[in-house]
Amino acid sequence: MIISIINHKGGVGKTATAVNLGHALARLKKIVLIIDIDPQCNATSIILGTDEYRKSLYDLLTTDQNPKDFIHPTKYPNLFIIPNLPETATLEFDMVRTAPESLFELKKKLSVIKNNYDFILIDNPPSLGVFCISSLNTSDYVIVPNEAGSRTSIEGLKKAVEFIEKIRNSSNPNLNFLKLLTTKVDRRLAVHKVLLQLIKSEFPQNKIFKTIIPTNTDIQKAELKKETIFKYKSNVAGAVAYKKLALELIASIK
Repeated sequence: MIISIINHKGGVGKTATAVNLGHALARLKKIVLIIDIDPQCNATSIILGTDEYRKSLYDLLTTDQNPKDFIHPTKYPNLFIIPNLPETATLEFDMVRTAPESLFELKKKLSVIKNNYDFILIDNPPSLGVFCISSLNTSDYVIVPNEAGSRTSIEGLKKAVEFIEKIRNSSNPNLNFLKLLTTKVDRRLAVHKVLLQLIKSEFPQNKIFKTIIPTNTDIQKAELKKETIFKYKSNVAGAVAYKKLALELIASIK
């Protein structure tokens, strides 16, 4: 099962969700592969904790080698990654020029390996450009994280959901919008309470994760140390929330 994590806005918790949800699933004995498709490479940095790795997504997209050659084990049991390089950003022009074939290249490559994993999570850049289109063409499901502190994010959520529907109707009929995930929530703040209510009024309840990810400085501290929240402190609020999210995700797709 391949799940894209997308939002055209940055700072909403896409990478934090990819790496921490991935590790939470791995801790539940699921075999998980994270694919870092964002040229900012933040998921790569957190999961591998180093810039020294043999092959990357760039090589996967530009060579005909076996996709298995680009998968790296991590220090976390059951968790694997295809890392990225900043140079991957230079492929965007060629992908536009050679579309639509290039927008299905990732799907073709992953078809060889996808059955080896319980979950493949794709961390996308903060845009709805060619990398995101390629990711959605590859995926079975989509999770859209959303930061609790921004009222204008509701319109962005609607646009993201509309974009998913466009891809489903045009190029990937197997694509399903799974659920919205609200992140960086502080229930003490009135604006956050209002936004949570707005989301509930604007979207079907079965399209919103019951689990919310709280504002938790330990998540940011873990990222600075290039660790997942479970490696940093497995009993803090952020870790508890991502474990609950993993359990809810498993239940949602049964």
